[in-house]
Amino acid sequence: FRGAMFNMITIALSEVEVVAKPSRRTFALTSWIEERNRDVYPKMEGYRPAMARAGMGPSFLDISIPQRLPDALRGEKYAFVSLPLAEFREGGSINSSNVGVGRLCPVDPTLPADAFVQGIVMLTPRAKALSSWLAGTEVAGFTCDLRKRTLAMDTDIDTKYLIAKLNDVQRAEGAVFEEGKDNLGGLHFVSVQVDEDDDPAGFWLLRTFPDGL
Repeated sequence: FRGAMFNMITIALSEVEVVAKPSRRTFALTSWIEERNRDVYPKMEGYRPAMARAGMGPSFLDISIPQRLPDALRGEKYAFVSLPLAEFREGGSINSSNVGVGRLCPVDPTLPADAFVQGIVMLTPRAKALSSWLAGTEVAGFTCDLRKRTLAMDTDIDTKYLIAKLNDVQRAEGAVFEEGKDNLGGLHFVSVQVDEDDDPAGFWLLRTFPDGL
């Protein structure tokens, strides 16, 4: 879940025949770290809030360039959408049986029941191929960079793919998307479909965590 740990973990597991897979989809582990940062460490002697916040959040000096998504996997259309949070809870219409090759992350039970989860729909006649590729990448989340006017996808530990450039209307929709993510602790989704009326070939409920956690 952290790039700096990958070599150390790989070496540690080499003698027990366990393969380490780089991924940021470590929801239980990251939630545990969040809980300790919130409820445990601040009560310890010598705790300094300023030091704890120093590594959080992206740097304004970030000059990383997303990789171009392979042409064979690019969607023809993209749309910002939203779904009621209740659809992802028990009794809702979205569950592991109807997300294709996608996956659903855990949903915090304390989130407001009337909230809406922001998401992205990717429409392409190659929906099955794109979904299969996403299923093998350990997709971690989607981010709108409003300054650079880009929509990017994060995978494994530190790989980023450019999905689309944003025009003025899309940039405004991207701002709503990012605000919605912030309001729900990073929760969002992506659905890959042939068209608006087709069932998803792959649907992922995702959660991004603060940088430096």
